[in-house]
Amino acid sequence: MSEVLSKENKERRVSSDDAAFVLQSWNWKETSLLVEFFTLHHGKVVAVARGAKRPGSHFRGLLTPFSPLKIGFSGQNEVKNLLRAQWLGGFFPIEGDALFSAFYVNELLVRLLAREDEMSELFASYVRVLEKLADAESNHEVALRTFELELMESLGYGLPVTGEPWYWDGEELKPWNEDVIETNRHLVIPSEMIRKLHDRDFRSKETLIFAKQLMRRMITHYAGDKPLNTRRIFEELKRL
Repeated sequence: MSEVLSKENKERRVSSDDAAFVLQSWNWKETSLLVEFFTLHHGKVVAVARGAKRPGSHFRGLLTPFSPLKIGFSGQNEVKNLLRAQWLGGFFPIEGDALFSAFYVNELLVRLLAREDEMSELFASYVRVLEKLADAESNHEVALRTFELELMESLGYGLPVTGEPWYWDGEELKPWNEDVIETNRHLVIPSEMIRKLHDRDFRSKETLIFAKQLMRRMITHYAGDKPLNTRRIFEELKRL
């Protein structure tokens, strides 16, 4: 029995390699960083990059948001040890207002995802939205609404396809009935609008506006009481 446990512990210590993006980072002690990654096969992972702030560190210049990386990490605890990081290339810089949108996407993942919960389909969605935001010719609003919908679906909060209208009651989606009155708290979702959102049919400005209203209400609820920082900062800058 002890041999089996020893083997299992050894396997847990073996490093894992994964495609990853940096979501955020913090200073840790004098020369290191704590880095939160979104990875292809391990979901959201936090790791210590020891010595990352030293001038000669092999991590220096790599651990920045929106750069596609291949990382290696190890450890049994919630906070892993970052062993290596390699830049994979392939992205253009995200600039201007699109940069705020990209940080908003990162904050959604930070606030809404559990750690070490694989979401490979959402990872692919994340790559697509970054590609769109890096392209000045693409419709960034469509890209954001698409990602928000895919995020809600990945978390199990997607719109049901029943052919019937539903409504958001401030806490969850429910089937609509004639007793429901639309208020600041309630948002009725017609069946045709549900179909368009499922099909990502954003040719109509009305659909885009409705999707923004619905996603804002749902995200605000599931993200908790603390407002999203990127949304607040962007709105303050627009008022200047």
